Amino acid sequence: MQIHKLCFIALFLAHAAFAVKFNFKTFDGNNLLFLGDAELGPSSDGVGRSSALSMTRDENPFSHGQGLYINPIPLKPSNDSAPYSFQTSFTFSITPRTNPNSGQGLAFIIVPTADNSGASGGGFLGILNKTNNGKAENNLFSIEFDTFKNKEFQDISGNHVGLNINSMTSNVAANAGYWVQTSVGKRKVWSFKDVNLSSGEKFTAWVEFRKRDNRITVTLAPENVKKPKRPLIQGPRELNDVLLQNGYVGFAGAMGRGVERHDVWSWSFENDAKNN
Repeated sequence: MQIHKLCFIALFLAHAAFAVKFNFKTFDGNNLLFLGDAELGPSSDGVGRSSALSMTRDENPFSHGQGLYINPIPLKPSNDSAPYSFQTSFTFSITPRTNPNSGQGLAFIIVPTADNSGASGGGFLGILNKTNNGKAENNLFSIEFDTFKNKEFQDISGNHVGLNINSMTSNVAANAGYWVQTSVGKRKVWSFKDVNLSSGEKFTAWVEFRKRDNRITVTLAPENVKKPKRPLIQGPRELNDVLLQNGYVGFAGAMGRGVERHDVWSWSFENDAKNN
């Protein structure tokens, strides 16, 4: 009886999925994987290191990299099931070093493996390349903050946010900005405020997936602005056939011909993985 009980416990633990929750208020290099040119960013004096997670290096042409949470996390109970709900928020900045058209951008990513050998710089944002772009077996979900208009990916502008599935061509995209609600007499009116992603200013982004109705929302605002009640991007999108049972979460970024810094200053993530 004791042996059977121990075997049951071992089997239970082997298939257990526990909720994941972490919060990086700053970065010191712990609990992170650095791929490609990703690193702890240099400080303003160029001597020490800042508390930012940086995707690119100024001295490397078409620099690109990925910074991932160190451990794979449970994304859904099995490869054939629906993903767990998750929410993440992060503060970032994109700072051109050369003008004009430095490009290219930063992205929040969920990938199946911690391996960026199939990634290129430029418009591929350190995520994909010409060979694998658009393939279903990428099992890739990303939210891009794109600072260069690439015609080959049907970019809507050189300053937009996009939701991408297995490809650098966005399924849904919107020009960068946020919604503000004001009162006009007795009416509530929404107005849209544009932002410049490559201004060097810090922005906060919120990315949320709700399992109940497959609802994805992406919200953006300047760092000192409270989370807007109206998302920039929203709508249903099933991720059942996109995400695998386990994967890595983090960021990717890339430069083009010009030089541009892509820094993440803080990051929180949580999902509702649990045993069924």
